[in-house]
Amino acid sequence: MNWNKMSLFKLPNRHKRFDYIPRYYDPKKEELEKKIKQAESATDANGNYQRELSFRQQTADKWGNTDFKREAMRSNVRLIIIFGIILFAVFFLFQYLDVIGTFIDNNKGK
Repeated sequence: MNWNKMSLFKLPNRHKRFDYIPRYYDPKKEELEKKIKQAESATDANGNYQRELSFRQQTADKWGNTDFKREAMRSNVRLIIIFGIILFAVFFLFQYLDVIGTFIDNNKGK
């Protein structure tokens, strides 16, 4: 019996090797490629440059959209209806709790 090879834990025979190839990173080149892609996507089929809308213009377009206004109004109405139903349920619950409480108090002595 070979006592040197006995162990509670099985150890691997060889260490694991990884095939890692380091790559060179050039931030200036990455930035240039990003700008080129951005410029290419900003041109139309004729090659004319189209400027992107500013945040203010995008927001104005969004708020000026009638579909957006209609959806906002529906959402507000829905919230008011839900709030009304909850308010009615709480009022109804307190009314019946008072009736149930008096019923329990009247029947305690029996």
